[in-house]
Amino acid sequence: MSGAASPDRWADEHDIDLGAVESPEAAPAPPAPAPRRMRFPNAAMAFAAVVLALAAGVVTVAKWLPAAELNAEEVVTGFLEAARRGDIAAALAFTDQPHATGDFLVPEALDTRWRVVEVGQVSYTKSPRPGRVTTQVYAEIEAFDGTRIGFRYLVGIEDGAAVIENALATSEAYPAFDHLDVNGVTAKVDEAMGITNLMLLPGVYEFYPDLPSTMELETEGAVLALGNRFVLLGEDRSDEWLPIPWPTVSAEGEALIDTALVAYLDACVAAPDTAGCPLGFPADETRTVAPAPGAAWEIASYPKVDAQWWGYELLQGFVLVTTEPGEARIAAVVTEGGESRETVVSCPIWADGLFADLDFAGGAAITRADGTTIERCNSLVEVE
Repeated sequence: MSGAASPDRWADEHDIDLGAVESPEAAPAPPAPAPRRMRFPNAAMAFAAVVLALAAGVVTVAKWLPAAELNAEEVVTGFLEAARRGDIAAALAFTDQPHATGDFLVPEALDTRWRVVEVGQVSYTKSPRPGRVTTQVYAEIEAFDGTRIGFRYLVGIEDGAAVIENALATSEAYPAFDHLDVNGVTAKVDEAMGITNLMLLPGVYEFYPDLPSTMELETEGAVLALGNRFVLLGEDRSDEWLPIPWPTVSAEGEALIDTALVAYLDACVAAPDTAGCPLGFPADETRTVAPAPGAAWEIASYPKVDAQWWGYELLQGFVLVTTEPGEARIAAVVTEGGESRETVVSCPIWADGLFADLDFAGGAAITRADGTTIERCNSLVEVE
């Protein structure tokens, strides 16, 4: 699947008149004497043609790249090829950040399944600072699946050196987990901020390649990066926002959550006063309800839930939403109007406000997040 290149490939280009040389306007020349017919050997004519061609070439270099030995295209090409073969130090040597460091500026974080498609200078500007010029060099790379991305590199030429001045960009990432895994290299996330910063060389980057089978990614898990642009593999539009995919629960994960929820509610039966447990009699001004002597809650049916990916919270997991409430029953003594009777009451069970935490070892646990869970029956129905 081949994506479109960057839309600004040909923007802001300059037409260069290779035959025009800036010079003061010359005065009219005097009439030339009548020419004399002369014969030149073929070799002499060929030599004259070569001289003219070289002169035209000098004009081209003078107008396009004043320092002929500092080729901006070669600088960008060298940077890209060094990054593609995993030579971090060699790649950084082409930039104005030769000593840059980062969690993912290591060979282990690089994926070589991409190639350089195009490198071409598209502009040249003299700087107000004496002896300095800048050029823009368009580069385009292609991932193994055909996805492409383009970016304009800014190459500064000064004091006999040419370096890329926008080769590395820092991107903010908001991962769902307490760590970010890129091509198998892990970096911790600031738990207080829920954010991490990362710097990437050009190439292919896959997020969470070792995600357990209980979870899936909602979108493609790999991106192609170039400069400060990113594109998901298979897409045709790049963005400055790094698209880290969000986790969803797989069918295996859903079954594991159901099992964990059953265990959680069974523990509530044994200790119904535990915080976060949904078993408890509601307040009622007209009557009182208390467990019958020796009675205990029983789960008649467990609630059915969905784990919502949009409700994922760092260090807490997936928020649970009840799709079908369950039911719990208990023998109770109801006192009303001064009279008491023993009956069996039914209480609906809701799981809203609970979280399912799926760990990277393939396990699941139900957690109480913030106290918003229903901790008592919101209604009672007599069933006997």
